[in-house]
Amino acid sequence: MSRSSRIAALVSIVAAAGCYTVPISTNVATNPGMKVTSEASKLNVLWITPLPPETSAELLADLMEQCGNRGVTGVTIGTQVGFAVIGQQEKIVATGYCVE
Repeated sequence: MSRSSRIAALVSIVAAAGCYTVPISTNVATNPGMKVTSEASKLNVLWITPLPPETSAELLADLMEQCGNRGVTGVTIGTQVGFAVIGQQEKIVATGYCVE
């Protein structure tokens, strides 16, 4: 196999790996009303101070409060991580719809 063929094969493999996506679960909103959003973010300095595990539960409680405790449907929670030299910026966003 020639060197250019090996390079082309390597480029193809890297390109295919870069296009890999992980499926996520979704749910269908029943009786969707007003859309509500809650988010939390934090700079995790030196990777020793991450967002606490109960952050998602707190965001869900905030969504319920925004809906006047009538109920929330179609809830989606997403995370974003941005890397920096001294750590990473973490962000969790929860969205949903108030039940009418």
